[in-house]
Amino acid sequence: MGAMDAMAIEETTYKVVEKDNKFEIRDYASHILAETVVEGDLEGAGNKAFNMLFGYISGDNRSRKKMAMTAPVSQQPKGEKIQMTAPVGQRRVQKKWAVSFMMPSSYTLKTLPEPENPNITLR
Repeated sequence: MGAMDAMAIEETTYKVVEKDNKFEIRDYASHILAETVVEGDLEGAGNKAFNMLFGYISGDNRSRKKMAMTAPVSQQPKGEKIQMTAPVGQRRVQKKWAVSFMMPSSYTLKTLPEPENPNITLR
């Protein structure tokens, strides 16, 4: 067998709050996120958002600067506020997901390149 190249990925520091078999609840240190909100099912939204965010760190930004990939990548449901009416009923009309990449710790909000894609926000 040949040797494989290893890809070093920065992982944000965290403390394990609770552990149960294969699962952990983690408390992450403060960090900056590049985030986008997309519609679709879990897998489709994840793929769409990943491609946008990966493009951002690969140079699709105003300064064309490439950044290292970090871990973990986060994906969570994004809710939508609805005005209260009577009678009260609720149904899911659109599926939206907030997907984010943690930015390398060497950056601040001031030093991160501005995304070209207006759907990507830094927070």
